[in-house]
Amino acid sequence: MRIAVVGAGVGGLAAAVELAHLGHHVTVLERRDVPGGKCARVVRGPFRWDAGPSLLTLPHVFRALFAATGAPLEEELELLRVEPVTRYTFADGSSVELSADLPRALEALETWSRGAGADWARYLATCAAIWPASEAFLSGHPPWRSGARPDPAAAARIRPSRTLRDFARVHARDPRLRMIIERFASYAGGDPRRMPAALAVAGYVEHAFGAWHPRGGMNELVLALTRRLAAVGGELRLGTHVERIAVRDGRVRAVHTSAGSVPADAVITDVDRAVVRGSLLALPAARSTARSVSGLALLLGLRGATPGVTHHAIRFPADPDAELDDLFVHRRPVRDPTIYVCAPGVTDPGDAPPGDEAWFVLVNAPAIGAAGDWEDAESALLDRLSVRDRLVECLRRSPADLERETGDPGGAIYGDAPHGRLRGLVRPATRIRGARGLWLVGGSVRPGGGLPLVTLGARAVARAIGPA
Repeated sequence: MRIAVVGAGVGGLAAAVELAHLGHHVTVLERRDVPGGKCARVVRGPFRWDAGPSLLTLPHVFRALFAATGAPLEEELELLRVEPVTRYTFADGSSVELSADLPRALEALETWSRGAGADWARYLATCAAIWPASEAFLSGHPPWRSGARPDPAAAARIRPSRTLRDFARVHARDPRLRMIIERFASYAGGDPRRMPAALAVAGYVEHAFGAWHPRGGMNELVLALTRRLAAVGGELRLGTHVERIAVRDGRVRAVHTSAGSVPADAVITDVDRAVVRGSLLALPAARSTARSVSGLALLLGLRGATPGVTHHAIRFPADPDAELDDLFVHRRPVRDPTIYVCAPGVTDPGDAPPGDEAWFVLVNAPAIGAAGDWEDAESALLDRLSVRDRLVECLRRSPADLERETGDPGGAIYGDAPHGRLRGLVRPATRIRGARGLWLVGGSVRPGGGLPLVTLGARAVARAIGPA
């Protein structure tokens, strides 16, 4: 079968690798001159940054993909464990470091806040009970294959009527620990006050399966996938802009690009579902829903070393609800945001000159594209970080940049917001009615955003298409 894949993000590449290995003739079409999509690499002088995902979880997902398509992951990529997973700092000046080593984490939490260790253990235990049902949804969707159906008892524990905020309040007495649990809403781009409690498992996987970093940066995963694609006989065409998908008699027939038409018996798209409908198929817009968050990122090259810096660090604001209101109610740049700082050189030196640091700094932002004053937001963020005197390089990537580079409306990272009953687990479908042979992968469709989930979604699509 001739299969065209639109977009060389991790989801598109994973699907292409699997299908080429199954004997299909696979062509990947990418409009940019490098593969990777949001999992991009930026280099400026002696500094190097990952400009998208900065953490790899569920490594067994990637090991399974590589093992199934010819050779172990370890032949392509070295994964380094990140410890501690994250340092959290609060507006009152207190801080705590959480480890994937449970005894170490519990000791740190009890020292920080009496009873917090017991609460964290209870949180992890609840998520461990939820995980089997969650994993069934993440690995596919109904009808499930034999043996993959979620256990009814585990599914009942998801409590679809409970929000992530409800979940945090039940499991944590210290308001600061609740903030840590609620922060996992950002992994799906949603509001913890409105998204289902089941998404608490996002934090569980970091601590149950570990936090990982590919040596050389997250973009090394993309490079490993492109090498595997070549090894299994797939083709990657860079600098090829897809203009539309041709559908005749209810079935896809070809992909029309800036370089001509590519005949196809099946098409897989790794772009936002809204873009597929509106731009590639010219269909009427789907029912309007709230969009997930975008992000304002600063790529900083800093002179000198920061005492006590960790690979991942989160700084919480004094009023988290005001941040959520700015994002989801007022839809404006956040005045006092939660600040995420990633300094991967702690684990994997080489992204900056010796003695210096490369930071990836991210704050959540509404998906409003060019409508925000991102220059002013950048200046305010630099003031909060107190690093102006150390700046060697500073690159800004705003929602407007994300929208321009990826086509995602407003720069939304995860498509529709995961609000409502089970919305976080049952994401928009991977098919579009009236276009047989068309399949969707990526963060805007099932099972959701994040590198392991888009890979699971890609493998589910490949299984549905089957061998040549």
